[in-house]
Amino acid sequence: MTDQSGAPMAAARQALSTTRDLTRRVRFAQRKTWFPLALLGMVVLAAVPFYRLGRHVVACDPVLGARGGVQIIHQGACVQVDGRPAGIYWILAFVLAYTAIAAVYLHRARSRGVGARILPYVGSGIGAGLVCGITAAWAHELDLAGRWPAGPVAVGMVPLLSIGLTLFVLARLERNAALLVFAVGYTVIALLACGIGTRGLGVNAAAGFGPMWGFLPGLITAAGVLLLGGACFALAERTRL
Repeated sequence: MTDQSGAPMAAARQALSTTRDLTRRVRFAQRKTWFPLALLGMVVLAAVPFYRLGRHVVACDPVLGARGGVQIIHQGACVQVDGRPAGIYWILAFVLAYTAIAAVYLHRARSRGVGARILPYVGSGIGAGLVCGITAAWAHELDLAGRWPAGPVAVGMVPLLSIGLTLFVLARLERNAALLVFAVGYTVIALLACGIGTRGLGVNAAAGFGPMWGFLPGLITAAGVLLLGGACFALAERTRL
């Protein structure tokens, strides 16, 4: 009698174990975590010339701030910051990048015969990117840079923060603990690049690049973290194949 009742229990446990193992395999087959990180890292690097394009040495105008403009006074010279080139770049780059991410994930899912829950990540990425890109582009018109604790550099770096926030969505969709840890670390880096807290804590602080290139350390740091993360996830995924 004991053997007869124990057999169904053992079969049920085996079926449950098989189901869990299959679920893990499907989730892993759905992942292509390295691609969003590598692509967004390249997007961040490609933003450098657009930030530089929006900075010009001008004659100091004490009433420019009252008209909604942004000026950085450095060693007796004034640099006017126009966020529109970088902001427009971010808007277009995020739409194209997240569209490419969706296409790659869907192609992988179809080739492996599994589902792909990528659209929430793509939708949140495009939405956050548009909001942050518009904020960066028209911060000088809204005088946001004058109200932000770390000034115009911080406002221009806000799109970096949107990348980190949407990584939490991807980590949840993939149920990827490693990506969740990475998202936390990257978001901290993005906050530092935005100068959150005090002026002395930002990645750009005391970098010695001056107002014409003061954005560079933050962009390079964020891009480097994303590219390194992409390389590590690609290696991990290749190892498990």
